Amino acid sequence: MKTLRRLVRLPWQRKALLLEGSLWLALAWVLVRGLPFRWWARWLGQQAAGDVELDAAGRDPRALEICWSIRAIHARLGERLTCLMLAMAAQWMMHRRRISSCLVLGTLTELDAERRPTFKAHAWVRDANGVILGYQDVPYVALSSFVRCYPAREGLTE
Repeated sequence: MKTLRRLVRLPWQRKALLLEGSLWLALAWVLVRGLPFRWWARWLGQQAAGDVELDAAGRDPRALEICWSIRAIHARLGERLTCLMLAMAAQWMMHRRRISSCLVLGTLTELDAERRPTFKAHAWVRDANGVILGYQDVPYVALSSFVRCYPAREGLTE
């Protein structure tokens, strides 16, 4: 009930972001769980090796609102979604608004208790100023990036 009251009090723009984010997250969940990566990877943007630097155009405040909505939905779902699903939904929402972004896939190799290597994967979203969704303190190595670039808008913040 408390959650419903909080939702009702939100401005309509944030309600719309939450609804849109829910739909994109549902699509990302279906794709990640149901189809091979090679079938839907082209929907993520132009692929490039490693981490790609975007042209410094300032941070679009709409990108932060999009990331807020994705994190809020993820928290309400009990954090059951993967970082890839979150990154996909955020990038698709930014693409709709013509906000330049880069979805990065990375890995990390660690040794387990028996000194065997274990691999971890992570996905995050960057803009020209840095990571905006999926930040980790652990230094993941970027393997591949999916880039969507658009002309800079006037009046962006640094």
